[in-house]
Amino acid sequence: METNPKSFRKEHLAIRNAMSEKEVAEKSGVIVKRLLQTGWYQNAQEIFAYYPLKNEVDCRALFLQAWSDGKKIALPRTREENQMDFYYIDDFMQLKEGAFHVMEPMENCVRAVPDKQPVIVPGSVFGRDGSRYGYGKGYYDRFFAKNPKLKRYAVCYANQLEESLVTDIYDVEMHEIYTETEVIRKGV
Repeated sequence: METNPKSFRKEHLAIRNAMSEKEVAEKSGVIVKRLLQTGWYQNAQEIFAYYPLKNEVDCRALFLQAWSDGKKIALPRTREENQMDFYYIDDFMQLKEGAFHVMEPMENCVRAVPDKQPVIVPGSVFGRDGSRYGYGKGYYDRFFAKNPKLKRYAVCYANQLEESLVTDIYDVEMHEIYTETEVIRKGV
């Protein structure tokens, strides 16, 4: 097992970034279908998610379905001290490029108050044990440390999975991991 998170993250990102647009679209489509069939999706009034960057799992089809189902979608916007908050969007026109080239909700969007919303979480590599490496800045780990009751649903491709990852005390585990080939329920 790899012990250097930085090089391990880089290795997995290179694999993901080498995927074709078609492969990303097909695998993302399967993952979104899995998410839409879950009880947590059906029961949620609001969902915290993210806007895809590069070859991340593309959940925009889930946003469209959620809006059609009368649900609210909130996406993260970063702020000082490596913190992030979630803000509601009603359509893709309410986004602008923010930190790290990530599309974020505009300033006029309403801030969502974390309560019981399910959170769809991206990352660079995941362990079947629920472990996660993000992108090295710790935004999600800090957010979940402040909101530990939120359910964490990771999405990734099968090529981003390992048996387990070497993590530290600040790394927050995922409750479930959705790929195009399987669903891993950790339960944390």
